[in-house]
Amino acid sequence: MMKLKNGEIIPGIGISNISLGITKEELIHLIGIEYEEEIFEFISIIIVENAKFWFTNDGKLYQIGVSKDFQGKYKNVIGIGSTLKEVKEKFGDYNEEHNTYEIENDKGMCFELEDVDYDEEWDELTAPIEYIYVYRVGSETLK
Repeated sequence: MMKLKNGEIIPGIGISNISLGITKEELIHLIGIEYEEEIFEFISIIIVENAKFWFTNDGKLYQIGVSKDFQGKYKNVIGIGSTLKEVKEKFGDYNEEHNTYEIENDKGMCFELEDVDYDEEWDELTAPIEYIYVYRVGSETLK
């Protein structure tokens, strides 16, 4: 199955060579035919090995999520495995909402942290970022 390997993470715009707002056909042209698809009432999700692509009922790419072994970065600094401590040091405050975190002054991107291991004390500042999402700004997030 296809994997996204690298590329810039740009909030509200896209990840790597995949831009928000493209059609499902345009995405499949970029990623190839090896993918899974989950279809819900108002959205469908295209899934490849380390990325997910959410399409709303307008037929346009709404959100992209990347995880494990995606090497790309936000502003060449923050990527999978980075921490909120690094985010705070480089980009200032962040907000937490429904277990996702976004940089206060840069909308259109959020992070999910690695799940808590109950044997250790979990700290949001040092827990590694497990997922990075970029999404179209100006409408309600579909997480």
